[in-house]
Amino acid sequence: MANLRWSAIERSVEMTAFYYLVVVAVFFGAWCWWRLRPGRRAPLQATQVGGRQIGREMLTSVVSILIFGSILPLLFALGFGKYTRFYWQIGSRGWLYFVLSIVLMMVIQDTYFYWSHRLMHSRLLFRWFHRTHHRSVTPNPWTTYSVAPLEAVVDSGASILILMLLPVTGLALIIFSWINTVYAVYGHLGYELLPRRMGRWINTSTAHNVHHRKGRYNYGWYFLFWDRMMGTLDPGHDERISS
Repeated sequence: MANLRWSAIERSVEMTAFYYLVVVAVFFGAWCWWRLRPGRRAPLQATQVGGRQIGREMLTSVVSILIFGSILPLLFALGFGKYTRFYWQIGSRGWLYFVLSIVLMMVIQDTYFYWSHRLMHSRLLFRWFHRTHHRSVTPNPWTTYSVAPLEAVVDSGASILILMLLPVTGLALIIFSWINTVYAVYGHLGYELLPRRMGRWINTSTAHNVHHRKGRYNYGWYFLFWDRMMGTLDPGHDERISS
């Protein structure tokens, strides 16, 4: 039994590392191209990202990826499965719910991240949980998973909450995980890919770049609903996206 548990954990770590690094590598390739060909796409910050920063981020990401990839398999090995609402056949709930479940996972993820993110910015917790990530004032794709081990544990809580609250199937979880990863890397890209008008309710790369530059405001993951409701939206955001 112990061997099976560790085998599941190792397999999850391999798969997690594979798709995380592939997605980051694709975005990082584009990022390098834009840096080498200035004028084609303007960076969101004038400050250049140095090799030392990228090296530090890559090393830090190894630890966080191991944590992200190990927590759920370990919990399932310890019996967490009985507390989830996982189901096997898409047809048992229908394709409409299948699509809706992915949207609901995004909403839960965004809500969880907003409040846990704000909490980690408190003076009491920032040093231990979030300072590692904010050492990167000018983000790039490798910044995405450059977080402290404690923050990686906290961030993993969103998946646990989703599995406890929602009936979900394996394919929906896979699609959600890809959306989640791609959007996380896009948010730290340092370049904007979306039209400005989408920035009213979407937490774009531009909005998250401001969060890294100022160290506050724009705490959401996918959306800006919570930031608008709670008064944590950057004061210059609406003017920036309308200019």
